[in-house]
Amino acid sequence: MTDPTQPAADGTVERTPEGGVIRFVRQLPYPVREVWSAITDPERLADWWLPFDADITVDLREGGEMRFVGRGDEEIEMTCTILRVEAPMLLEHTHVDVGSWMRWELEPTETGCTLRLSHHVTDPDGAIGQGFVVGLHTSLSRLEPALAGHPIPWDWDRFAETRAAYAGLGLAVEEEW
Repeated sequence: MTDPTQPAADGTVERTPEGGVIRFVRQLPYPVREVWSAITDPERLADWWLPFDADITVDLREGGEMRFVGRGDEEIEMTCTILRVEAPMLLEHTHVDVGSWMRWELEPTETGCTLRLSHHVTDPDGAIGQGFVVGLHTSLSRLEPALAGHPIPWDWDRFAETRAAYAGLGLAVEEEW
């Protein structure tokens, strides 16, 4: 089932001498400060970012950490180090995939802001195989409803549909996890 409110497969992968960059650009009808809060405030991140419930802490300074500790049966713990902060326009942090990092850029527009997300990876094929493009797409598709005050739960059926769309573009593998 296709949801017309969910953006089409808009992620791209650019291969570089260092590995590659997964990119997304989203036009959001919210001001920069509102989107900045959604990507840096632990309570707001919990509304849209992860596919599991987690306790999240963010020490928003260069060298600070973003920690995600899964609740319940899932013993998941992820820690990212903040590399650069230029509030409220730029955030860079490591990713749990060793050697990769993410860059969040916000730019004001007349109707809200543009979000540019770049995930720099050392192995683009490995990132594709691990579902990074599909995961980012799914999370970003949950951002706007969260900004509107109506967070939506992670939907694994929607994830599978999104994976199939990206597999058709060579940016995901078509298999069950």
